[in-house]
Amino acid sequence: MFVNHRPVEIIPQEENVLEVLEREGIRVPKFCYHPILSIAGNCRMCMVQVDGTQNLVVACSTVTMPGMSIITDSRLVRDAREGNVELILINHPNDCPICEQATNCDLQNVSMNYGTDIPRYREDKKAVEDFYFDPQTRVVLNRCIHCTRCVRFLNEHAQDFNLGHIGRGGLSEISTFLDELEIKTDHNMPVAQLCPVGSLYLGDAEENNNLAAELDAAA
Repeated sequence: MFVNHRPVEIIPQEENVLEVLEREGIRVPKFCYHPILSIAGNCRMCMVQVDGTQNLVVACSTVTMPGMSIITDSRLVRDAREGNVELILINHPNDCPICEQATNCDLQNVSMNYGTDIPRYREDKKAVEDFYFDPQTRVVLNRCIHCTRCVRFLNEHAQDFNLGHIGRGGLSEISTFLDELEIKTDHNMPVAQLCPVGSLYLGDAEENNNLAAELDAAA
């Protein structure tokens, strides 16, 4: 296949486009994707353009095929990513200075490249009550961007199905079912480190960030 008009080797039907791009050292923004989790494709940040068309595809959920040609940083791609960031920030609080994840936050980093100084949306930010996975893991739902990493990790690696995505549209949120506010699992620590923003917080901020880096390296 071709990436930005340059030929690259692929394993057809076995790799997705995002995996090829990362292997080639091409950085693509992403929130929902993680190599140890199933593909969700719900953040839409990794969109790339099919060369010669006005079509955008989600890189993490698009399998590679021989002859495929994609562009990773066209004006169309950049406009789409900027629009997605703007939508995500509609309900995200402006609390970066006090957020435990500050300076190590995927959303903060992506917003530096694709954010805007003058938002077009003036909606009131929703307020959702925080809760705890357990006595050590705090869930700050106001910061949640609905990437579902935490949900998928618990479902796929801990066989814990208490956490899920409920509601629709602006009323959607990550929550526990049947008011079971404590997730009874030994996997809460890696769940917190998988969060790309400051929505899940476990213990000391520096320790949390170090463990997150170790988890990424292991993947």
